[in-house]
Amino acid sequence: MGTVRTLAVGQLRRSPWQTAGVAGMVSALISLVAVFGVVGEAQVRSLSGALAANEADLWVLAAGAQGALSASRVDPARLGSVAAIDGVERIAPIGEVRVGVRVAGGALVDASLWGIDPDSPAAPPVADGAAAIGPQQAIVDGADRHLGAVPGETLALVDPPTTLQIVGTTDGRRFASIPTITVAYARWVEIVDALHPDSNEVAPTAFAVELAPTADPDRVAAAIARTEPTLVAAPPAQLAAELPGIDGLRSSFATATLVSLVAVAAVSAAFTRLQVEQERRVLATLRAIGASPRLLAGAHQVRVAVLVVLAALISTATIGLAERLSPPQIPITLELHTVVSVAVATWAAAALAAARGLRTLRRLDPADALRAPA
Repeated sequence: MGTVRTLAVGQLRRSPWQTAGVAGMVSALISLVAVFGVVGEAQVRSLSGALAANEADLWVLAAGAQGALSASRVDPARLGSVAAIDGVERIAPIGEVRVGVRVAGGALVDASLWGIDPDSPAAPPVADGAAAIGPQQAIVDGADRHLGAVPGETLALVDPPTTLQIVGTTDGRRFASIPTITVAYARWVEIVDALHPDSNEVAPTAFAVELAPTADPDRVAAAIARTEPTLVAAPPAQLAAELPGIDGLRSSFATATLVSLVAVAAVSAAFTRLQVEQERRVLATLRAIGASPRLLAGAHQVRVAVLVVLAALISTATIGLAERLSPPQIPITLELHTVVSVAVATWAAAALAAARGLRTLRRLDPADALRAPA
């Protein structure tokens, strides 16, 4: 093993600029894959965090909504019948509606306004500040700090004209990739009633259910569907995964990741084949003095591993710098476990591709070392 390592390091030292160029190219691809993963997950959280990270055991929606939260309107009269089902320990209404809002006197933006009481099973945890208890109080997601959404600032709803005071923030609870605001449910009803004055009654979007410790979520969900055929119950994470656009977003980032890994493999294979051709006489000489094709192939594979390690280190530094310099609305974060995972996958793909390029070593003729160079 020591001979293989020494030979590999010696090969890298003989072509430092080429080594640096390939390591830089591979690091760029590793950074691309890692950033794709981080940004992809951040975008998914931004689309569905209010559901995916919710701590309620079940959400109950209108069956006709087919999982689309915006299309769900649940009859408030069904609250009592669902609460009476065996295994349901606590239940509370949830509301969601889109509004136009100015954050801290800034530009008009679309926002998702949620009505959730602080003691509801679905209440988002407060990371900074206090819960929204009073009628003029609201909490926002920390991802919107760049808009000025911090405790102490105001939110001005355009229609109906309403001013809310930000008293706290939560994390990872954004919805539909727009600013997400949570107020007490009674206050949400008042705002929606003023927004749609012709409607007879404001219906909640869903019910949030907390189950007894021994209750089976699947059985309770089935019991809710039997008792109230117009309703459907499911864990919030399941509903989040079924939201429109989630599958497409995940598929897009997965495809980009796969393409990047293929590119890494192709770069490694091309580099290895080029090195074999450039060092043909050196390799033939090594064969002539007794080096086996297996030893030479092992040295090249160690070279590939060293290049991937160097690329991973460069990639870590690059992503760390991007995290410091990127604006808040671009969710670039350095996650070492992601970089390590991508580097391992990169090494596996590159080693496999390099193995194919190293097959020519078996056909090297030691007599090539005696031939005059062209």
